[in-house]
Amino acid sequence: MTSSPRFVASRTLSGLETVEMDGRPVVEAYERLRDLLRRHGGDVAGLFAEPVISRSNGAAPARIDWYTTHEGPVRSLANLDPPLADALRRRVRAALAALAPTLRDPDGGALVSACLNLASPSSVLAVGDAPLFVDWGLLPVGLAADERGRARHHAEVLHALAPDDLPDPPINRDDWAANFRLTPPSSPAGPPSPRPRRSARPVGSAVTVPILATAIAAALVALSYVPGVLIFPQPPQAMTVEARAIQAAWLNGLRQRRETLAAAEGFACPKLRSELPTLVPQSPAGVRLPANVVAPPQARSSLEALDAPNSAARSDTSGTDGLLDRLERGTVLVLAGEAAASGFFVADDLVVTNRHVVENAPVLMIAGRHAGAVPATLVRMGEPGTLTDFALLRVPPRTGGRPLSLAPPGRPLTPVVGSGFPGLYLGTDPTFARLRDGDAAASRDLVPVLQTGVINHLQHYDEAAVTLVLHGAEIAPGNSGGPLVDYCGRVVGVNTFGRTDERLPVTARYALGSDGLAAFLTTAGVSVSLDPRPCDLQATARPEATAAAEPTEAAAPSSPAPAAQTAPRPDARPAPRPGPAARSPAR
Repeated sequence: MTSSPRFVASRTLSGLETVEMDGRPVVEAYERLRDLLRRHGGDVAGLFAEPVISRSNGAAPARIDWYTTHEGPVRSLANLDPPLADALRRRVRAALAALAPTLRDPDGGALVSACLNLASPSSVLAVGDAPLFVDWGLLPVGLAADERGRARHHAEVLHALAPDDLPDPPINRDDWAANFRLTPPSSPAGPPSPRPRRSARPVGSAVTVPILATAIAAALVALSYVPGVLIFPQPPQAMTVEARAIQAAWLNGLRQRRETLAAAEGFACPKLRSELPTLVPQSPAGVRLPANVVAPPQARSSLEALDAPNSAARSDTSGTDGLLDRLERGTVLVLAGEAAASGFFVADDLVVTNRHVVENAPVLMIAGRHAGAVPATLVRMGEPGTLTDFALLRVPPRTGGRPLSLAPPGRPLTPVVGSGFPGLYLGTDPTFARLRDGDAAASRDLVPVLQTGVINHLQHYDEAAVTLVLHGAEIAPGNSGGPLVDYCGRVVGVNTFGRTDERLPVTARYALGSDGLAAFLTTAGVSVSLDPRPCDLQATARPEATAAAEPTEAAAPSSPAPAAQTAPRPDARPAPRPGPAARSPAR
């Protein structure tokens, strides 16, 4: 065991439902569960992983990250060698047998036994040689109301691990009272007989099940040869209008991608970067931005300096700053009561975020690498509704933040960058932990998380005078209110929500377009304009002295990825687990 909890698994709640006891999901009662188990002694408390819950953002599902104090490699029970799997099952069975008195305790037995509802067979892990339950207190959607289905589920997940006299986990207090009797029933004829467990465990010899399964399979195969009878899955239900729109946008993006790839066949590889920037976009780590706002917006690659270190191109960019620096100066963390989200400067003392981030928040603050940690006041909110989800905050002037300019929402396949502070990353960020603990100086080390992508689709709503920008940059709870910018550092949208459909392998990520933002700022008395000029992604022409070295260029390494996307080293120490204050919902 170690005193420092470590991350072991993560699960979104899509397709799952929480088991509740006395009107509260049991997964939210971990502190109570731990206290009950410790009160009864032993090491049973280590059987349950600690949950850290991230609330949903719009239509996005909530997520639970699981932590443990066990040390050693993390493996699923299903992936263990048979001898190791058998040893782990014995340890789980012994732990559950030791847990039996607690399960029948009138003080907390209902809660503890309800926590034995496991989402799937993969909920049982081995951490080193210690067993661990994750995804506890969860069931597949619909099983809480389906007693037979629940019995089959427990037969598959729990029965191979539990003592024979352990009843199925309850889903409410009445279920617990009916199956976890406090004292065995007495009988005048002799000692009480053990109560049969509610189980879907098959009865009969071990040979019966394979024979029955083989017979059923043979019958189904034979049936498929009967004229007029075909065995196919049931036809899917009719798709909703929203699902069709998402699918159409997805397919349209794939068609455009195919056409772009077809056009690329006529180019040599070294020319792809300059001829087709939307196909092979430059890395934002190498983008250079013009200091002169009158000049045409241009995103220059750091490859210019690599190719021509003595050319005039280097002196041309000496007065410019990078896209990374501009986003660090322009993007801020918004602290709204117990919630954390994102925002960005539109003036020296004005910050934009989402209305759903700040409404009803008792206290507002912003924090940023150049702005520090300063209080904020609410100036104006958009009207209630998804398409007007804007808010404007005022902060002290001359904080060091840099306003971001605005550009029209752009076109499909335009490269974009999402900047913000998603809760998934803040939960393991030591800088945020220091800030959470009251160290205001930690704000100077805050760096926004950057995710790249392209614009996938535009949906214009005339009645609200706003364009919804569907894009491929990853966003999560906590990105709400953060900017979506082009490679020239201009805001084309405000990241607001995501949508998923269980029947489609698609996650739609939405930003409210800069056109709607400009209209909102105008009503708030802030003068803004959209820069209509396209962002020039073409690299500066290479000098003739180096133009002939095509093979060298083709083999040159690409620009380095942004620091926020660097993968951790395999030998890196585990990131610190967020403290209690970090578990507030990210909006």
